[in-house]
Amino acid sequence: MLIARVDLPGSTRADVSLQVHQTRLLITAGPEGTAQLLKHLEGDGHVVYRRDRGTGGFFRSVLLPGGIDVDEIQATMTDGVLLVTAPGKDGDA
Repeated sequence: MLIARVDLPGSTRADVSLQVHQTRLLITAGPEGTAQLLKHLEGDGHVVYRRDRGTGGFFRSVLLPGGIDVDEIQATMTDGVLLVTAPGKDGDA
């Protein structure tokens, strides 16, 4: 059985991606961050707009134990905490 708990403060369910590659579970999260529209007046009287966006990202690779049923991996996200579970192929709970 696999149980993985990952704290991802500020992330939402839409920010998180799970993939299985060979014997690894790949977890990525990349919140869009906050966008800020800045407006300022240049010395010649022209108005210039600029958009700044802060971003952050997360990546973790978890080695899957032998006997995990990758087709039964389940994940839930509650208050920035990702919980990933998977039973063993032989039905281990």
